[in-house]
Amino acid sequence: MSVPLDNLYHWIQRLAQHPVTLYVFHPHGSKDIFNLDQFENTEVPYWPDMIGNIIICHDQEPLNFDSYQFDYDFDRLGRLLLHRGWTESNLKMEMNFYKNLSEFPDYKATWLNAGLKNDYTVLLHSEQNSKDVDKFSQERFLPVYYWCHAVVARDWYRFAEHDVRLNSRRKENSFLIYCRDWTPTREYRLKFLDLLVSNELVNDCVISTQHTNKHGVHLHDYQIQDPRFLVDTQRLLCIPENYSPPTASADYDVKDITSTSVSIVLETVVDGLKIHLTEKILRPIACSHPFVLMAGPGALAYLKSYGFQTFGEVWDETYDQETDTVKRMEMIIKTMQQIQTLTDSDWKKINEIAEYNKRHFFSKEFMNQVTEELQINLNHVLDFCSKNRGKTFWNLRKFVRRLRLADSLTRGQYSLKDNISKNSLQELRRIRSRRFHNNP
Repeated sequence: MSVPLDNLYHWIQRLAQHPVTLYVFHPHGSKDIFNLDQFENTEVPYWPDMIGNIIICHDQEPLNFDSYQFDYDFDRLGRLLLHRGWTESNLKMEMNFYKNLSEFPDYKATWLNAGLKNDYTVLLHSEQNSKDVDKFSQERFLPVYYWCHAVVARDWYRFAEHDVRLNSRRKENSFLIYCRDWTPTREYRLKFLDLLVSNELVNDCVISTQHTNKHGVHLHDYQIQDPRFLVDTQRLLCIPENYSPPTASADYDVKDITSTSVSIVLETVVDGLKIHLTEKILRPIACSHPFVLMAGPGALAYLKSYGFQTFGEVWDETYDQETDTVKRMEMIIKTMQQIQTLTDSDWKKINEIAEYNKRHFFSKEFMNQVTEELQINLNHVLDFCSKNRGKTFWNLRKFVRRLRLADSLTRGQYSLKDNISKNSLQELRRIRSRRFHNNP
C-alpha cells in the first residue's frame, strides 16, 4: 500500500519518554525483512543508536513467529546486511558473530531482529490473545501492544465525520461485503462466499471480490489448502467480479455505504484465539454503518472495551463466542437471515447505535484512550530496558566511546571520519534527553 504513514511513527517517537530507534516496513503492510529498515535512515545503518532502544514496528500486519525463526541461512543474512548498508569488513565480523551464536546466550536471533544487537528488542504490535506474541517474548523481545489501526483509520476516514452524503440512505441491498483477496491466509473467505451462494443470500449483497487473487491464481485453477474450507470454486464464479485496488482500504465508498444496510466485515485474522482488528471494522464505524464482524472469537468484546456498542439487543451475536471458524461463519449466515426480517422499530435502535459509534470513533475520549494505552505500555517497557542494561549495551557503549562517536551522534551523523568529540557520553545523553522532553 502506498499510503504514507510516517506521521504515525513520528507520533510514536514523541510519546516515548526515552530515546528510541524505530525500524518500520516500507511499503507499509509488508512482512518481508528486506523491507524492514530504520525509520529516517542515517548515513551508516551499521551503527544502532547506543543511547536509545530499538523498536521494531510490526503493527500493520499480524505476527507469524514461525516465518521469522532464524534458520542459519548465511547467504540470505549476508544479502540482508548488505541491503542495509553494511560494509564488507563489518559484514565479515557480523557473519562470524552469527556463526558462533552459542557463545552469546543472551542474544536470541530471529530474522526480525537480524543485524540489530541489543539486550532487548521492543516489538510494537496490534494483536491480543496471541501465541505469536508469547513466542517472541521468550526470545528476548519485549512486546508492546497498541491498537495501531485505530490511529490509522482516524486519519484515513476523517472526512466521514463531516460527509453529508452519508446521511442520504436508500437501501438497495441488505449487506455490504468486501472480499477483495483470498490468498491462503484468507482462504476462509472462499468458504464464506460459498455459504452465501448455498443460502441464496448473494442477490441481497453488494460484494467486492475478484476471480484472480493477488498471486495471479484464478478460481479455475485454485486448490484449497485448508480442508475445512473446501468448496467448489467454480460455483463462486456466479458472483460478479468487482476489483478494487489495495489502496481502497484507505478510503470509503459513499454509494456502497448508502445503498446497503449492514456491513459484513471479513477481517484478516479469524482463526484461533488471536484478535487483530484493522481498518476493515473501523470503516463502517466511521460511516455510521451497522456491522456484523467475522474475526477472532471475542472481537465484539474487544470493541466494547474501547467504548463501542454492538447490536446484540437486536440480532444474535453469539457467533462471536464460537471458537470453531466454520461454525462461526455458519452462525453469521443465520444472523444475516435474521437481519432480513427486522422491523422498522428494530432499525431505529440499530441506527441509534451506529450513530453513537461514529461519534465515539471521532471523539477525543477514544483517541485519548488509544494514546494513553500506547504511552503506558511503551514507557513501561522502555523503563525496564533502562534499568536492566546487560552485557550487550555496556560493551557497545564502550565501543562508541572508544571510537569517539559521541559528537557524531549529537549531530545525528554516524560517520567514523568526524573530528574528535568534545562531549562525553553523559553529556550526549543529557542533550538528547532535553531534546525529547522539550518536544513532547
